[in-house]
Amino acid sequence: MSQKGHAPIRTCIGCRKKRKKEEMIWLTLSDEGVVVVNEKKPHPGRGFYLCPDLGCLNTAKKKKRGVGFLETMDFRYLSAKGFSKEWKGLN
Repeated sequence: MSQKGHAPIRTCIGCRKKRKKEEMIWLTLSDEGVVVVNEKKPHPGRGFYLCPDLGCLNTAKKKKRGVGFLETMDFRYLSAKGFSKEWKGLN
């Protein structure tokens, strides 16, 4: 029996806080091996959730959390592009 008004909860791999799924950013690899941010359709394979904050992304990398492709991301590029602001605009 499903509960009315139930919202899926996910954990940020950076800060470890729990939030509603729709408040989180989901990262995974595309078929081409490119990191996909907040893709709406299901994607096979591993992925992880982050809060819409660049600090959580940096914490996840520093503490070596997440799946292997996290280590290959260029965080300097993301910071220069205002990635944190872009994430907030996605939700």
